[in-house]
Amino acid sequence: MSIWHASMLFLFFCQPIMAASQCESCLMPYQDLLEMGTYQGGEVSYFSPLPQSRHATLLRAFEEFEQAGGKIVVELGTTRSFVHGGLLGCNEDDPKWWTPDQPMNWDWGAGCFTFMAASCLSRISQELEVHTVDIAASHIKRCQLITEPYRHYLNYYVDTSEHFLRSFPADKKIDLLYMDTGDVFPIEPTALLHLREAKILVERDLMAPCGLILIDDVRNGTSRKFGDRSEYGKAKYSLPYLLENGFEILMDEYQVLLRKK
Repeated sequence: MSIWHASMLFLFFCQPIMAASQCESCLMPYQDLLEMGTYQGGEVSYFSPLPQSRHATLLRAFEEFEQAGGKIVVELGTTRSFVHGGLLGCNEDDPKWWTPDQPMNWDWGAGCFTFMAASCLSRISQELEVHTVDIAASHIKRCQLITEPYRHYLNYYVDTSEHFLRSFPADKKIDLLYMDTGDVFPIEPTALLHLREAKILVERDLMAPCGLILIDDVRNGTSRKFGDRSEYGKAKYSLPYLLENGFEILMDEYQVLLRKK
């Protein structure tokens, strides 16, 4: 057994025993880390009440995906760092910085969605397809190493999110879309990019019936710290557009989870 697998087994079996869904059991070892990454890096003090962390919205998204019999996941903006901000090796290309047996080092400030989706949802569906796209080839190379145990479920693309969505087969409906392109500051270019992504999704009818959209960093307060007045960060334009075009909010927290009506 590899060190990586031994470490994951240790993390899982050292949790309290309780009745739990497959999704809940899979996320349980990472709950504290997902919450730490949300609250330490998200400038959430600008919001009252305090929004729930990524753990809560990931769990709901994965459970909804399971109930709908989902298979296809698309991630716009891939997992791009071996370690979280402030630690030596953050956003470095050298694989020596990747420590799969030490989850505390991982980039929880960014959520580690590619790994979370592949590791959790592969328990639910052996037909799982995760499509992750990023504009930077170096980000994709790091993601490939991080997700190595699940590579047979993953498809990696070096591309812009807009070109990718325009090229994605319209008959291959997306069950769960994760929107995480762009930076939280400056917010305007990112918010406009998210709106363009949302318009392609709607105009090309890419989402499955009851398809889910999970938008990251909606209530990251960095943009408000620098004067932006919106409470919706990256989603300040895309969220109203999606609500006007056939989607409803399931959770409105640090991340926003929507479902196609």
